[in-house]
Amino acid sequence: MVRFSDRKVGVGTMKHAGGIVAILPSGTIRVKALATCLLLTAATSCGPEASTDRESRQASESEEPPSQSPVSAETTSEIVVFEGARLITGDGSEPIERSAFVVENGRFTQVGRQGEVDAPAAASRVDLSGKTVIPGLIDLHTHIGYEMYTGVNGVPVRPEGGGAAGRGVFNFGAHNFTRENILDHMKRFAYFGVAAAWSAGYTFGQHPYELRDEIMAGEHPDAARYLPSGPGLTTLDAIRPGNARQSTWAIATEEDARYAVRWLARKNVEMLKLWNEDMSPPVYGAIIDEAHRHGIRVGVHPGAFTRPEESTEDMVRAGVDVLLHPIDPDEEFLELVRQRERPLYGVFASASDRWAYHVPYFDDPPTLLRHTVAPSQLGQLREKYGEQARQGTEAQRRAAVRSQAWEDRMESMRLLRGAGLRLALGSDAGGTAREKTVGFFAHVDMENMSTSEMTPADVIVAATRTAAEALGLDDLGTIAPGKSAAFVVLDANPLDDILNTRRIHLVYLRGVEVDRDGLRAKWAESWRNDPG
Repeated sequence: MVRFSDRKVGVGTMKHAGGIVAILPSGTIRVKALATCLLLTAATSCGPEASTDRESRQASESEEPPSQSPVSAETTSEIVVFEGARLITGDGSEPIERSAFVVENGRFTQVGRQGEVDAPAAASRVDLSGKTVIPGLIDLHTHIGYEMYTGVNGVPVRPEGGGAAGRGVFNFGAHNFTRENILDHMKRFAYFGVAAAWSAGYTFGQHPYELRDEIMAGEHPDAARYLPSGPGLTTLDAIRPGNARQSTWAIATEEDARYAVRWLARKNVEMLKLWNEDMSPPVYGAIIDEAHRHGIRVGVHPGAFTRPEESTEDMVRAGVDVLLHPIDPDEEFLELVRQRERPLYGVFASASDRWAYHVPYFDDPPTLLRHTVAPSQLGQLREKYGEQARQGTEAQRRAAVRSQAWEDRMESMRLLRGAGLRLALGSDAGGTAREKTVGFFAHVDMENMSTSEMTPADVIVAATRTAAEALGLDDLGTIAPGKSAAFVVLDANPLDDILNTRRIHLVYLRGVEVDRDGLRAKWAESWRNDPG
């Protein structure tokens, strides 16, 4: 049996002489003597007493009935014809000028040219002349619920000190992981035209899955689809204070690996998160194999390898589906990608190298940021990352180094794409106090992709169809009959300039217009005491 001792302290994780200590959001410490336990709240399989033998595991699995697969609600029975816009369908084809498309019961039923679509006479009509329509974006790499954007009162929270409240400008921490904050994040994604976002590995408790199902059922029409990965899978040594892995499952054996994946399968996750830091090939191989048996994709955070038999190449050979951060490939890796039968996807993760010298949106915040970030927080961002902060000999030296690193990274991405890697949108927003705001940084990631010799049309495909394919989302990613009616109406053509994806006029999810005016007013009200 694995015995736990309980006492109250702050939130976090740390190593202990007797094993691993998981400090839960409730303030309870649990000291684990063995390496196999889900570091979650009491709602999970890890309780005051937990057995690690096979019979007990099988009993635990049988005691918890499988979750029902979420079913998307039919949000409206009204038939609406949208006509006159330039339509970019997301499949890479030429745009349809003066298009028409029909939405019924939250789905596209017809797509074509204006005057050629056969819609019922009683259908409502929306004139989008002069606008451009693109599919709802899909963010393949985010961290939902840890940053706080509402209720700001002007009190600065510094990343170097942090204090008990949290870290960084946005008060980053597991204490913010509530259903209210998760829902606020998903509404922010919707505001920015993001139809769905996969949250990578920071999930704990039951409320994420409940909220996911509520959104799918149409209970929160202004929220983007929430796709929690469940707890991330990693090694015991990778669970350290400050790395936001409060929800991590420490995997020690192949049996651990298969049990963890079966647990995630009962939660109906689309893709699991694998942090590989010195995990042995048989163990991560078991994770990948079991995941694919259950139709679950595997996204990997390439880690630090100290044993020569371990490498990102070996994980790709084992069948991982998505590289969640860029890598610098050698010819062996490129050939591996060329020969691989199963598609391999990758993301930019909002380009940390470019971050050191290219952040004009903090010096002169665009409307989207000013509407979604409190004034005092914007002031802190300018102070921390703006032009003045980038002056001085040392700052300029670092920027020059990162600029060269960025150019090298762009060359790597060009090589990977040439070998067959399918690049998708993945902003890494909301993670580890880097101040990458959810929603807005999906558009920053698209801008960054455009610097790697991708055309605006290529970038839009990466941010829609390819990201949907990576997650196995058959009903999103393109504007086509049968797909969920998730689309963004723009005031300017993104094929002329990818920055035009930020010129949002309207957003529709599940066939219903997102109340962006109402969301803006709500967020502004939450900052009414902010002197910034």
